[in-house]
Amino acid sequence: MTRQQIEVIVAMYKEDVSYSEIAKVINKSEHTVKHWVRNNREEYALERRRSRADKLGVLSTSVWLDSKWDIRRGVEWIKRRWV
Repeated sequence: MTRQQIEVIVAMYKEDVSYSEIAKVINKSEHTVKHWVRNNREEYALERRRSRADKLGVLSTSVWLDSKWDIRRGVEWIKRRWV
């Protein structure tokens, strides 16, 4: 990856541009861009993007793990059949 391509990836990623659009601009595959971002996330301060489930308000596994609350226990109580 050239320095110019890295600058483009970082700038576009931070502007929330899709991987496929970034790949078209730098003439690389989408897989290559995703792989590069994953491997260089800390070095270039690239924050994780929220998953589609998180945006829609679905409680994904990552949300359960990151929560300070015991979400699993709460869901059990909500689903419990009360007599």
